[in-house]
Amino acid sequence: MILVPLPTSVAVLTPATSANLGPGFDTLGLALQLYNRFDVEVVEGDPQTPHIDVQGSLGSGLSTGPDNLFFQAFTLLFQRKQVELPTVKIRMSINIPPGCGLGSSATAVVGGLVAANELLRIKGLAVQKEELLAPAVEAEAGNHPDNVAPALLGGLVATTTADGEIRAVKTRFPDALKAIIFTPSFPMDTVTGRKLLPAKYSRDDVTFNTGRVALFLTALQTGRYELIGEAMQDRLHQPYRQALFPSMPNIIQAALDAGAYGASLSGGGSSLIALASSNFQAILRAMRETARLSGVDGSGMILRADQVGARVLTTSRSRKRKVSGYHFPSNSLP
Repeated sequence: MILVPLPTSVAVLTPATSANLGPGFDTLGLALQLYNRFDVEVVEGDPQTPHIDVQGSLGSGLSTGPDNLFFQAFTLLFQRKQVELPTVKIRMSINIPPGCGLGSSATAVVGGLVAANELLRIKGLAVQKEELLAPAVEAEAGNHPDNVAPALLGGLVATTTADGEIRAVKTRFPDALKAIIFTPSFPMDTVTGRKLLPAKYSRDDVTFNTGRVALFLTALQTGRYELIGEAMQDRLHQPYRQALFPSMPNIIQAALDAGAYGASLSGGGSSLIALASSNFQAILRAMRETARLSGVDGSGMILRADQVGARVLTTSRSRKRKVSGYHFPSNSLP
């Protein structure tokens, strides 16, 4: 038993993301100003039995047991640092619809790691934000970085793997652009969508996408937004996932006709994302009306890009007190 100034609580805010952005299948992701909040309080009890309270109807289907994704990511960092897991009470405020291509699971993974990292700071074991990317990819169900990277870092993030290491480069997304999000009332299962993709692609399809990734990034960098429509086209996953969302092309075209520069499936769906610098409400109305005419109900949002990524909102510490369930062994790894 030791005496330490114990961090008793931490609050973390983590943004939604739009992965597979345009032609950037498994490589490009954008953070958005829609957030899940996670409040963690150190309490007495069994470390393996978290007390989890999920707030918001969108989170009604989330687990409140040890298999909760936030808690698993939280636990992972303590295990990596060989530090005994504290008993925690977790309050999750869910504003991002799960299973709809807006990175809800990525917020849980990143939020858990960021919260754990902040509680480990007292022992000098906290790491830089960028160092949380590798465990985040490991904890994410599909082990894809294009959701967790923008959730962690914010902005527009390009990711790849080189020599076994994940590389992520963040750039500021233009403030002139907003994302118009249409989310159908039905989710799209990522695993099912992946199974629809071919094992191999033609050279023409690969060249089509790589050229448009280059065009998309250049258009954003130079302000040539009129090129975004061509640049956001995709041949690697959208045509195949369309089987799960047949009205998707019509809704995308409605966004373009109403003034959007470009539009695409967000993540693995079912949400769609359109980029524009004006006519936001008109674009959203056009998307919703076209969907309605196809028998698809849904909701919409107009969001700016989040340029910061996951952040710690508050950290509270008690005075020094005796601790037995939150022990930092002397041989903890740096």
